[in-house]
Amino acid sequence: MPDVPPPSPAWWEPLAGAAGAIATALLARLLYHRRLVNLGRRHMWSWSLVWEVPTAGFSALVGAGLAEAAGLDGNAALAVIGVVSWLGPRGVEDVLSRIIAHHYPEKTP
Repeated sequence: MPDVPPPSPAWWEPLAGAAGAIATALLARLLYHRRLVNLGRRHMWSWSLVWEVPTAGFSALVGAGLAEAAGLDGNAALAVIGVVSWLGPRGVEDVLSRIIAHHYPEKTP
């Protein structure tokens, strides 16, 4: 009879999900940073790179919240986290302001 591995402990599952979310967010922010470096807006090794770490953490939380609110899990949730992380705080603000302006246009008297 083949050896069956023991089931994973219950405490590991939330940590694995959080690690995947953080890794996805960090990768997306590094790709964004690389794009700005290629455009000449940033230096590769600068303090801007350090600020990407807390931005990635914040974006991972926001993306995970959006994915949970939409009922997504697994790879779909990681995709939402990646998109939110790529956009960053300014991008999310811009997207939300456009959605709000579209659905709630200003009324002119």
